[in-house]
Amino acid sequence: MAQLEVRLETVTPLFLGGSDPRGAPELRAASFRGVLRFWLRALLGGVLGDRNLDDLRKAEAAVFGSTDAASPVVVRIQSQAIRTIPFSQLAQGDQGKRAYQKPGIAYLFFAARQTKQEPERSAIRAGTSFQLILSERAGISAETALHRAYAALWLLTHLGGLGARARRGAGGVQATQVQEQLKDLPPLIVQATSPEQLQKELMDGLQKLRSIISSQGSAKVSNPSAFDILHPDVCKIWVLDRTFDSWVEALDAIGQAMQQFRNRREPDYSNVKSAVQGAPLTQPVERGAFGLPIIFYYRSLGGLKDTLKGSNHDRRASPLVIRVVRLANNQFALVLTQFYAELLPPSERLLLERSHGGTTTTGLPDLGLIDAFLKDLDQKIAPRLEVTGW
Repeated sequence: MAQLEVRLETVTPLFLGGSDPRGAPELRAASFRGVLRFWLRALLGGVLGDRNLDDLRKAEAAVFGSTDAASPVVVRIQSQAIRTIPFSQLAQGDQGKRAYQKPGIAYLFFAARQTKQEPERSAIRAGTSFQLILSERAGISAETALHRAYAALWLLTHLGGLGARARRGAGGVQATQVQEQLKDLPPLIVQATSPEQLQKELMDGLQKLRSIISSQGSAKVSNPSAFDILHPDVCKIWVLDRTFDSWVEALDAIGQAMQQFRNRREPDYSNVKSAVQGAPLTQPVERGAFGLPIIFYYRSLGGLKDTLKGSNHDRRASPLVIRVVRLANNQFALVLTQFYAELLPPSERLLLERSHGGTTTTGLPDLGLIDAFLKDLDQKIAPRLEVTGW
């Protein structure tokens, strides 16, 4: 029975809970299977197209199974005792005073903070090692499925993360040891020692992964796409041209840049503040492009907290994925992936749910605010090196 054994290590803190999200963090095979399925779907959609859902489901089920058939690929985790760290230590602050020595990290991981109703969350510490095993299910020959599961793992370990706040830099994992490299596939262990080398490594890796899905080239995709897919027309990937001495330095820098960019930004600030007081929303809330829901808090209005979400969907993951990559020389780089997918179904609207009762709606924003933020990063942190040619 063929199998792939990979030693993984957390590069950034991993917020991965069990049945109680704010309970003790734990490494769960089901969570890895779920995020591997996401990246496989993104890869398949970029080659097969984003509208032929039946073919996509069949291709996905051929690797990770479906409600009708077991997965040909078994996902297992082996780990020793894990060490954890609470949000307050990650942000290095006094939660009572809401003052943090690492305000950028506090901003990116804010959902893990203590609230009046819930305790703060803890994360599995960066630097935690464990074993991930991908193997063929007994009695099933699944060489192609194992190769595609490997492809999903490469994408996870280079572009994404898992657990809470994964699109804000948390939950990054990387391979440190691979039992056997699969033929004709890019290496799981990062080889680059500079942002420029990482840019090329990502380009080469994406080219190879797309070729194992189909040698006939890409199918046409909608723009915006129906879901998050890896296709050059509806997905852009950049490496910031700067290295950092630690993941802490990298995430705090981009977190502060994002906080400063979004803080009290007009026209959203006045538009939403008026709506909180009972007026209708006068235009789309641009900040909605960064994901939903958004909690708006106005201390000047007595601490009112109103929630912006979709009229039919409470949540929408951010189209922008922030990822910290540890280079081969133990420096750290920032990789940004932007999916140009539908924020919500076209028939849906943004809905502001007022804490004191009542709602108001408005249309959906475009992704212009994210584009403006990325240009801001060029000035505040470092120019972006775009990954092209894949």
